[in-house]
Amino acid sequence: MSFWKQALLSLVVVAAAAAGWYFYSHQPMAEFQQQVAGAPGRNGAGGGQSRVPGLIRGGAVNVVTAPVETDNAADTVMALGTAKAARSVVLYPRVSGVVADILFEPGQKVEKGAPLLRLDDDEEQANADRARIQYAQARAALERSKSLAQTKTISSVALGDAEMAAQLAENQVRLAEIAAGRRLVTAPFAGVVGLTDVAVGDLVSSTTAITTLDDLSTLRVGFEVPERWSASITKGQPITAKVQALPGSEFSGTISGIDNHVDETTRTLKLEAELKNTGEVLKAGMAVSVTLTFGADKELSVPSLAVQWDRRGSFVWKVADGAARRSDVAIVRRHSGIVVVRGDLEAGDRVIVEGLLRLREGAKVNEVDETPAIVDEGAAGGEAPAVSGAGAAARTRS
Repeated sequence: MSFWKQALLSLVVVAAAAAGWYFYSHQPMAEFQQQVAGAPGRNGAGGGQSRVPGLIRGGAVNVVTAPVETDNAADTVMALGTAKAARSVVLYPRVSGVVADILFEPGQKVEKGAPLLRLDDDEEQANADRARIQYAQARAALERSKSLAQTKTISSVALGDAEMAAQLAENQVRLAEIAAGRRLVTAPFAGVVGLTDVAVGDLVSSTTAITTLDDLSTLRVGFEVPERWSASITKGQPITAKVQALPGSEFSGTISGIDNHVDETTRTLKLEAELKNTGEVLKAGMAVSVTLTFGADKELSVPSLAVQWDRRGSFVWKVADGAARRSDVAIVRRHSGIVVVRGDLEAGDRVIVEGLLRLREGAKVNEVDETPAIVDEGAAGGEAPAVSGAGAAARTRS
C-alpha cells in the first residue's frame, strides 16, 4: 500500500473516532436515560424513570445514602503483667533459737503486731526478771538517799550515785525485755500469712525463712507498653484488668508508677498499676491482662464507600437541601468497613455511598433505598417500567 493510501486511511479512522466522541458528548442526557432504562424513545410515551443509583430521574441523580454516626471506639493498648502484693515480706527470726510455738495458720489474715512464732526464751525471761528486781532495789535505795539528803545525813555525791544506779538498773530492764522480745516474730503490717516449713522444735537462725506476709488489699501489676504511648500516659490514669484464673471478672485500677526511661532494646516503657482487690479474690503472682484506653471521646464515622479522593485530598459527598455538597474530611482510622473522620460533618448528616460517578458540586440528588431495582425492559408504552425481586421494596426518600 502506498504512503498516500495509508495516510488517507489514517485520516478516515481519526475522523470516525472524533465523530463518535462528539456524538457521545453531545447526546441529550434524557435520551441516554431512556436508552439505558429501555424506554421506547426520546419523545415516546414510556418516560421510564430509573431507580438504579447513578441514573438520572427527573433531572436528579439517584443515589444511596447512609447517616453519619458517632464512633465510640478508642485506641486501646493491651499488655500482660504479673500481680504482686502492694506490700510483701519474708519473715525471719532476728536471733537463733529453738522454735517453741507456731502461732498462725497458713492463709490466715492477721493484724499488725500479731505474734506469729515464738522461740525458746526461758533464759531471756529470767534475765528480764532479774533486771526488774535490781531496778526495784535501785529505786528503793534512791528513795532512802533522798530522805537522808533532806536531813543532811548523806552528801549530795552519795545522792547522785544512787540516782545513777537507779538509771542503770532501769536500762538493764529495757535491754532484757528487748532480748526477750526478739524471741518473738510478729507481723509488721496487716496481711495474709503463707505456708511455712518450720515446725516446733526446729533450730532456726536469722537466715531461716519462717513464712511470707502479703498485704492483698491492693495489688500492683507491672507491665510494659510500646514507647509511642509514653507521652499519653499519666499517673492516675484509669485501667481495666482481667485475670485468666477468674473468667468474666473485670477489675479497675489506676497507673501508680511510670519508669523514667524507655528500654533501649525492647523500646518499651515500664509501668505499674494498682488494683483494688475487693474481697481479696486475687492472689499475688497471677497473670493479669491490662487494658489502657486513649481518646475515648465520641468521633464521627462514615461507611468506607463514602470516602473519595482527588488531588485536594479525601472528601465525602453530603446531601444538603436535596443537593450534593462536597465536604473535605481527614481520616483518623479505619475498622470493620467504617472510617472515623474529622471534617465539616455532624452526626445524622447523610452522605452518599452509591451513585458517586455523576456527582458534581450542587448537583440535585434523589435518595433511593440501598437495594437496586430490576427494570423490566419489556414494559409497554405508557406504563412505568415493572420492578421485580428485591427492587420492589425500593422507595424514594422525601
